[in-house]
Amino acid sequence: MKYFLFFFSVFLCSISFSQNNCKPANRKLKKIEKYISKGKSEKALELLSTIKFACSDPSFASAIGDIYFYFKDMTQAQSFYLKSYNISRLNYINSISLSQFLKSLYHTGNYEVFNELINDSNFVLPSNIDSGIFNLIEKNTFAFQYKQDSIVFNPIPLSINSESDDYFPSMPINSDIIIYTMRDVTTPFQDEDFFISRKINDKWSSPIKLGENINSDYREGSLSVSLDGKDLFFTSCNRPDSYGGCDLYYSTLINDTLWSESYNLGPTINSKFWESQPCISADGNTLFFTSNRYGGYGGADIWMSKKINNSWSNPVNLGPSINTSSDEYTPFLHYDNETFYFSSKGHHGFGGFDLYVAYVDSLGNVNHVNNLGYPINTHHDESGLIVSRDGLKAYYNSNHGGDLDIYSFNLPYKFKAKSVAIVNGVILDSINRNGVSCNISVNALSHTWHDEMVSDISGHFSFSIPMGSSFSITTFSNNHDFFSSDYALNKNEYVKNISIVLNRLNIGNKMDLDNIYYEFDDYSLTQESLLQIESFASYLLLNSNLIIEISGHTDNIGSAEYNYRLSKKRAKSVYEALVLLGVNPDQLTYEGYGYDFPLNNDESEEGRLENRRTEIKVIGTNYGK
Repeated sequence: MKYFLFFFSVFLCSISFSQNNCKPANRKLKKIEKYISKGKSEKALELLSTIKFACSDPSFASAIGDIYFYFKDMTQAQSFYLKSYNISRLNYINSISLSQFLKSLYHTGNYEVFNELINDSNFVLPSNIDSGIFNLIEKNTFAFQYKQDSIVFNPIPLSINSESDDYFPSMPINSDIIIYTMRDVTTPFQDEDFFISRKINDKWSSPIKLGENINSDYREGSLSVSLDGKDLFFTSCNRPDSYGGCDLYYSTLINDTLWSESYNLGPTINSKFWESQPCISADGNTLFFTSNRYGGYGGADIWMSKKINNSWSNPVNLGPSINTSSDEYTPFLHYDNETFYFSSKGHHGFGGFDLYVAYVDSLGNVNHVNNLGYPINTHHDESGLIVSRDGLKAYYNSNHGGDLDIYSFNLPYKFKAKSVAIVNGVILDSINRNGVSCNISVNALSHTWHDEMVSDISGHFSFSIPMGSSFSITTFSNNHDFFSSDYALNKNEYVKNISIVLNRLNIGNKMDLDNIYYEFDDYSLTQESLLQIESFASYLLLNSNLIIEISGHTDNIGSAEYNYRLSKKRAKSVYEALVLLGVNPDQLTYEGYGYDFPLNNDESEEGRLENRRTEIKVIGTNYGK
């Protein structure tokens, strides 16, 4: 009410000179003041509509702009402020009205007029003006310049859009399925539910509701689906098991259309505050989400939690390079694990929520924030950006057409993510062919990236990698032999299916360390070999009851005595490396067998290379008992 009284004392003073010319209209302005003071907003607006064009004096037009600004109608406010300015420039716009004039221009996207105004020779901001206006001038300067340098392209609305609000799109990596939120604005409760549509012959099918294990009698909104489309993280509000107003939940896919019952992610992730808008990383080990909990920078911030030993860690705020004193929404980490998109009201932009891109460094820090530019961003609200596997096709939601709708467009090259391939694997037991759930390590042969995951109870796992990658997969199981093998993607191969069969662990089993390499006539381990040995050391630490023999083998070049010595030195080098990596020496023996047990009698270089190998043999168990 204090602001109300101050506000009206300002605008009534601003029309003092026009009272002789526009007395009837001015009397009605005082009546509007009384309506507003008594909370009768509808009557005030009804009367305002009958007098707003009754007087052409500039101060009267400015006063009408003040009233519309009070009612947060920025379009009408800037129209009447502009009318006053066009008549007499800045002569009859007081300092408060001037500040509101600038705000209304920025929030309606009139950056050019805003820029003209602040460059007017009579433009002066008094020392006691709202300090936020200086930040607004910086934002408008950014928007004015960025709009001039914008790239011309046209966002396309999706055919699934309805007369209600459609927003927060999500999709698995194959991009043939889209799951999104729809708010039914035709009902008093305005319920929010998830809908799914499939792309058939390059057209989206009619959307249908997700099952009742996801949609409920409560409100659901914002969803993130895992790389393989089997795990679902989503928001639901005011459920009986909620820790606050809105919490994050989880569900898994049972078959093509049936999802498991959902469960609350618990008090580590959820709090008494608002948690929403989850994003699960491609490897399934990092969860981003939005919350207004304590410890942030103001408004809603983006937080991150890591999965450690199958449990979520305490969330960490992404910090001031991403979060501001205003709101940050809709985090999305692309499948390349480097390119991070989000929406914000706090960074320099075009007004409302804008879309931004940032980048994740090797330490997990997110920085180098860039606005995606006009016309993707406007003075309306844009959010919910996701980007397809190829790093180019993007989907987002905007209310620039009135209701919230989902649009697609191709990202400008400078903002595109890296194109990735997906590897789908299954691990099977060699005897019963059932799936094996175990830890998996994936390493680039170039040593540029590393990933870890766990296969599910059916043995399946998936991960994304750069196109054209060469990589190794290593498995860690208490009940099976050590397995590690190299793979390579063809130049344009973006889906690779791998089946791994694990032998059950038994005394006498032999396991090849296929990726142990030596220079000719040398026993020094190469850098590539150390990567394999590190993985095998982790396997032995997991299976600390095993006793193994490391055996070295050579080709047939050189004398038998020389090859015995060389093969033993090579086996010893592996032994010493394992000990340095923490394996107990009592688990290990080593021996050199020269050319006694060749795998290939072929005299070609390829055949000799196959014979130059390092083998592991299980020779005992129950070590330490």
